[in-house]
Amino acid sequence: MKQIFFLFLLISINLFAQEKNCGSILRLNEYLKTNTEAENTRSKLEKLTADFQFQKKVNTTIPVVVHIVYKNATENISDAQIQSQLNVLNEDFTRSNTDAFNTPTDFLPIVANAQINFCLAMQTPNGKPTNGIIRRHTTEEFFSLLGNKIYYDSLGGSSAWNTEKYLNIWVCKTESGILGWSQFPSGGDPETDGVIIDFEHFGTFGTAKYPYNLGRTATHEIGHWFNLFHLWGDNNCGNDWVNDTPIQEQANFGCKMHPHTSCSNSGDMFMNFMDYTNDACMNSFTEGQKNRIWASISSWRIGLLTSNGCSPATIANSDAGIISIIEPNNLNSNCASPIYPKVVLKNYGTTTLNTVIIKYNINGSNDYYQSWNGSLNNNETDTFLLSGLASTGTTHLLNVSTISPNNNIDINASNDEESIIFSSINGEQVQLSLMTDNYALETSWTLLDENDNTIDSGDSLANNTLYQKLYCLGYSCYKFVINDSYGDGFCCNLGNGNFAIISSIGNIQYAQSVPFTFSDTSYFCIGNTAINEKNTTYKIYPNPTEGNLWVNQEFESDNTPIFARILNSLGQIILSVEIVNNKINLSCLKNGVYQLVIQKEEQEYLHKIIIQK
Repeated sequence: MKQIFFLFLLISINLFAQEKNCGSILRLNEYLKTNTEAENTRSKLEKLTADFQFQKKVNTTIPVVVHIVYKNATENISDAQIQSQLNVLNEDFTRSNTDAFNTPTDFLPIVANAQINFCLAMQTPNGKPTNGIIRRHTTEEFFSLLGNKIYYDSLGGSSAWNTEKYLNIWVCKTESGILGWSQFPSGGDPETDGVIIDFEHFGTFGTAKYPYNLGRTATHEIGHWFNLFHLWGDNNCGNDWVNDTPIQEQANFGCKMHPHTSCSNSGDMFMNFMDYTNDACMNSFTEGQKNRIWASISSWRIGLLTSNGCSPATIANSDAGIISIIEPNNLNSNCASPIYPKVVLKNYGTTTLNTVIIKYNINGSNDYYQSWNGSLNNNETDTFLLSGLASTGTTHLLNVSTISPNNNIDINASNDEESIIFSSINGEQVQLSLMTDNYALETSWTLLDENDNTIDSGDSLANNTLYQKLYCLGYSCYKFVINDSYGDGFCCNLGNGNFAIISSIGNIQYAQSVPFTFSDTSYFCIGNTAINEKNTTYKIYPNPTEGNLWVNQEFESDNTPIFARILNSLGQIILSVEIVNNKINLSCLKNGVYQLVIQKEEQEYLHKIIIQK
C-alpha cells in the first residue's frame, strides 16, 4: 500500500507542478536540422558577433506590429493590455524598469541599458495610417510550437508585415506548457520571423496570469529575436556566448535568493531576463548581452534602422463613426460581467479609412480604447467585437464612439457616437473546462450554489474529450463536485484528465484540478461577500484570496477592538489576530477552505473564506 501511495505522489507532482517554458531553442534546432545553408549563415553571424564592439550613442526605436489572433472574446485582449506590454519593453530595454534596484550589488558593474525603444507602428509597409494592432479571428483551438499556421492569414493566423522593417509579435493561445517562442536571426523563413506570446502572459493585466504576468515573457523572447541564448546554454553548465554572464547549471524557476550558486560560480544571475524565473524576479540584461543585441541589429536586422514604421502617416478629410450597436441588446439575456460590445463602423469620408480608435464605456466608467485597422471605402461598413467590459447591476448605458480616423482630426464629430440602454443579469460569466481521461464513464460532476441547489451536472462523458460550458453566476459562493466511480480520480498516466473554472474577464481561476480518489469538492465565491450586523455590513474581499484579506468595517468610531479567528475544517482554531487597518494577513495558510470568525465585543459573525495562491 505504501508503494502504491508513493507512485501516486510522484505522478501527482509531475502533473500539477510542471513549469512553463520557452520554445525558441527547440524551434531553432528543428529548423537547422534540415537547413544547412541557414546553419552556415548562423555560423558567420556568430563570428561577426564575436568581433563586434558596440559604439552607438543614441537609442533606436523599433516599430512593432501586434497580431491578436483569437478564437473567443477572452483571447481578444484589449489595446490597453497591449500598451502595457510596450511600456514594459521600453523600460526593460532601457533599464528604466522600477525593479532594477533589485539587482544584487556584485552584478551592478555589468548590467546594461540596451538603448532600444519600441513603438506601436504608425504606418503600414505601404505608408498607410495604422495603430500597429491587427486582430484576426481564428477557428484554431491553439497554435503549436513546431507548426506555422499562426503566420498566415490563409491558415487561420495573421500574415507578417515586412519582417526586415518591423518586429512582428503574435499573441494567441499557444500549446500547453509553452509561454512563447521567437525566431533567431537566420533561424527560419522571412514570413515566420517574429515573436509568439501566449495571451495569458502578455502585458501586465487583463488575461496576464501569475507568475508570468509582468510582461517579461515578451522581453525574454525578444532577447532571442536579437540572438540571445538562455544563460545555461540549454546544457548542463552550458555556454550562452556572452562573456560577462556567470556559467550556470540549468534554468532557474520561481524566485531565488542571491547567491544561488552552481557550476563553481559565485551565484547564478537568475534575475537576468534570459533565465526562467518569475517575472517579478527578472530585472537585467548585461553589457555582453547588449553587445550581442546590437551585433544582430547591425547585421541581420539592419533594416530596422531605416524603417519608417514609427513615423505617423495621416490622410486628410477623414470621417468615421459608429452607426449601430448590435450587441448587447434587450433581445438576449447578457451577464453583467463581462459585456462584449459588437458594433458597426462606417466610413463617411471620401478617402479610404485605414485606421481608427474606438472609445467606449459602460455606466459612465473609465473609457476603454481599441484600435481598428483595415480598408473601408466611402460608405462601406465593418462589424466587429470589442474587448470585454466589467460591470455590475441590471440596467446599463453603453457609449461607443470613434476618434482619430486615419490618425487625423475627424471632420464631422456629430456622427461619431452611438449609445444603447440595455438590461442584464447581475452576475459574472465563468467558464467550466473539463478534459476527461481514458475512462470518462467513471467521471461525473455537479455544480451547486451555496444552498446545495444543483446548477448543472454531467455524466456519461466521452473519453479524452474537452467539455466547455459558460455560466452567469450571481455574487455568491458555489461548489464544484467531481466524482470518480472507480476511485482513481485523474491520475496514473490514464490520460490528461483535468478541470478548471475561470472567469471570462480578468482570467481569475476560481477552481482547478487536484489529485483525488473517489470525490473532490472545490469551493469558490464570485465577487465580494458580506456579513451583516444589524444595519452595519462587513465586506470581505477578495474571496478567494492569495493571502491578504481586507475587511471593510462600517462601524461607529468607538475604538472597540475587532478580532478574527481562523478555523480549519475540523473546527480547530489555527490563527487568532486583531484586525488592524482593515487587513488580515493569511499568507501563512495553505490553499483550502476555512471559517473566518469576526468578533466585536460579545458578538461573533461566521463566514467561509478560500485561500487560493
